[in-house]
Amino acid sequence: MAEIKFTGNKLLKSIANEFTDKFPYLWLRFFDESGKASKWDVTHASIRVKKDAVELTTTGNMHVGTFESRYEKAYGVKIEVMYTKNERNNQSLKEDDKVTLTAYNDKVKELGATKAKEAHPTSF
Repeated sequence: MAEIKFTGNKLLKSIANEFTDKFPYLWLRFFDESGKASKWDVTHASIRVKKDAVELTTTGNMHVGTFESRYEKAYGVKIEVMYTKNERNNQSLKEDDKVTLTAYNDKVKELGATKAKEAHPTSF
């Protein structure tokens, strides 16, 4: 599976699109330094606290919890892996931390999640 790279010059919308192309039932909620959910029309560099951060990559074999914690450690801000079911946005639970991103995508699909680009067509 191809890697998804989180670089400073990319818009959050571009990163979110890449992620959702790989995991169609999942989407990302980015947070800024104040802890508020960020808009997607800004660059990745503009929301992260650690400006000299290294490039982070992820693949489908990475665990949900590992991905979220590595992101926060690398950039100093939170990210949440989300899904939508019955028009409600849901975040991953602690019990999902040890599940790979690919397996989590499959799990929420089986639970009846809506494809991210169908649930949020104007966002992507």
